[in-house]
Amino acid sequence: MADLLSNISTLQSSLARRREVARLTIGMSKAEKEVTTGLRADLFRDLGQRAAESVRLRNIVARNEGYIASNKLLNGRMEITSIAMSEMRQVADDFLALAVSGANPGDAISSELQANARYAIERIVTQANTVYQGSHIFAGIDQDRKPMQGWTQTSAATGLSPEDVMTSVIGAGPASLADVATITAEVNAVFDGTHATAGYTYEGTFYNGTAAATGQRVEARIGEGVTVSHGIQANDDGFTELMKGLSMLASIDVSKITDEATYGAYLDAAVQSISMGSQKLLGAEASLGSTQALVEETIERHEKVNDVYAIRMVDLEGVDAYEAATRLSMLQTQLEASYAVTARLSSLTFLNFLR
Repeated sequence: MADLLSNISTLQSSLARRREVARLTIGMSKAEKEVTTGLRADLFRDLGQRAAESVRLRNIVARNEGYIASNKLLNGRMEITSIAMSEMRQVADDFLALAVSGANPGDAISSELQANARYAIERIVTQANTVYQGSHIFAGIDQDRKPMQGWTQTSAATGLSPEDVMTSVIGAGPASLADVATITAEVNAVFDGTHATAGYTYEGTFYNGTAAATGQRVEARIGEGVTVSHGIQANDDGFTELMKGLSMLASIDVSKITDEATYGAYLDAAVQSISMGSQKLLGAEASLGSTQALVEETIERHEKVNDVYAIRMVDLEGVDAYEAATRLSMLQTQLEASYAVTARLSSLTFLNFLR
């Protein structure tokens, strides 16, 4: 019986030492993690019910970080959009300056207007086909489509190029004021989508993006319950007016219009359209700027909220680095002592006693 009790006592002692070593090891691991991170290793055990507040704050911060990331991408898109629109307005304004100086038929400048109008169209189409993050920014919700056709580029939908349409509509150009009125009316029908001939419309041959009739615009959710519409499309009024005026001058050599009144009326119609297009682009750019300012303010607000919540989370989850280091040192000392005792006990044999 004495031997049995002795064996049980030895077993219990061994198990007790193992449990103590395990406890000290776990405590050291926890203290080491807290020293390294400065945060509680076992948040729910230490905080109890207050841990729910920490979880809630972390969820809000994570959601805000998602908004911050997406809003920064949106801000970049709007910045690129604004730059492209500014470039297009500059192209229009430069051409207007040239057109105004070529107000007299038959002079050297008037003979250059056709080539310069085509070059201006080429530059505007290039800007309108700008891509950001793999998406065409002026195509509406159909961002996988290149929104604008080149002047001589055939549309897959109609089999016509913008040049084909305008050459057919304008022909050799006006010979009288009556011709100017007739041609202008037909050109207007092309660009407002009411022309009777199939394919002879801006959205049919010039433009490939989302149709205006859908009423759908590119939108973005920038915060909880806050959605902004930021999509500017290459079929908006500013684009159609600008392209209409330039197309009128790109289709014919206006220097060949011999009647001065007819020349003046035709040039004036084209110039007014270009000027109106430039003004409408400026208005759209200003509206975009307001939306961009709102997005930037939202980014800043989310960042500030996250900073405040981060301080509160540190208050909840943080540990005293000095206290954690002291606890780690004490646990290490205790563990070393436990190992030393275990080593000494393991060496206490009858043979060692007889030596």
